[in-house]
Amino acid sequence: MSASPLARRGLLSAALMSACVGLACGNKTDDGAGGAAGQGTSGMPGGGSSNAGSSASSGTGSGATSGTTGGGSGGSSGGASGSGGAAGGASGSSGAAGQAAGGSSGSGLAMGGSAGSGVAGSATGGDAGLAQGGSAGMPMGGGAGSGTSGSGGGLKDPVPSPGCGSGAAMPESGEASFDVGGTMRDYIIRIPAGYDGTTPMRIIFAFHGAQGSAVQVDNGDPPNPGIDPTGPYYGIKEHADDHTIFVAGQAAGSWGDSDIDYVKALVAKLEGELCLDESRLLATGFSMGGIMTLRVACKMSDVFRAVAPMSCSLSASNCGTGGEHIAYWSSHGEDDTTITIPNGEAARDEFAKRNGCSMDDPSPIGSDGCVAYQGCDEGYPVNWCPFTGIHEPPPFSGPAIWAFLSQF
Repeated sequence: MSASPLARRGLLSAALMSACVGLACGNKTDDGAGGAAGQGTSGMPGGGSSNAGSSASSGTGSGATSGTTGGGSGGSSGGASGSGGAAGGASGSSGAAGQAAGGSSGSGLAMGGSAGSGVAGSATGGDAGLAQGGSAGMPMGGGAGSGTSGSGGGLKDPVPSPGCGSGAAMPESGEASFDVGGTMRDYIIRIPAGYDGTTPMRIIFAFHGAQGSAVQVDNGDPPNPGIDPTGPYYGIKEHADDHTIFVAGQAAGSWGDSDIDYVKALVAKLEGELCLDESRLLATGFSMGGIMTLRVACKMSDVFRAVAPMSCSLSASNCGTGGEHIAYWSSHGEDDTTITIPNGEAARDEFAKRNGCSMDDPSPIGSDGCVAYQGCDEGYPVNWCPFTGIHEPPPFSGPAIWAFLSQF
């Protein structure tokens, strides 16, 4: 990547911090935080009994060697003492002693069969509960799983993009450019090992801060001088599964309102070329990149499912009030003097209102000081993570943001 346009642009990025005027960001460092993992506690039954299945050597009913899709109609072993359920064995689909398809851990109920008691079984369709009905314990057509990072209900079956099954050549990871209204714009894309061109995948767009660049986000370098590196894509990529594509956007100078056209064009391009799940487009960013993430939340909530801005601010120039809801996670350093924490709180409050959340008595999440607001519209949680720090991503940004975004 040496001497590439993106790398050269990165050398100029330190001069861009002053361009944040009107967006309440300045010229220091960048912050964010995250909540703990939120997985569903069980799959939803499709009917039938829930006899406790254990690893007996045999069982009655029509148990197969592995669970089928959409609820798991079979398992690796029958019920205890040969008393498996009428339409399935004890354990669910393709994990080691896993439970019914759609559940991530615990005692998922097989459709018409008995409850599997294994743990960490991967659901049909991919790793870590990437089931036909969603992730983190969501069965096909089922309800919300109760997790520490908030409710992830309201999930749909994957919505394949036009690129699914198109026969296009396998994409390559790396830097790329494309035309947006007569101007060449850049981005970096990372294709996971599990990509096959036919299985719809979630995609996470990451936006850099004023002193950063797409190369910085992709490498995981410090977003501002004097703070710690985050790891690629704000530390999220190392926690992600093999079913997530990552894209680092590149501003043409500094992020502004006109960059919504860039994001729209990039989404359209990638949906046509790749096999994406159009119901699971996600975004994150820090500082000015967090403000760009808010623009996406405000103006493309019909396209994006969830956002995770860090150290951001909400202003009249990038977002009106009373818009559509979108799942929301945000963080802010309590000692941030570049974008002070009241700016982040105002953004949080706006999206809590949009999502129908109560601001009273939020529930703690894990041990990092994050909270989840209650009463939100199903499938549209709001999580808030203030932390002791300056203008910088928090040390738990990677696992916390992944836990939040991966439930969708």
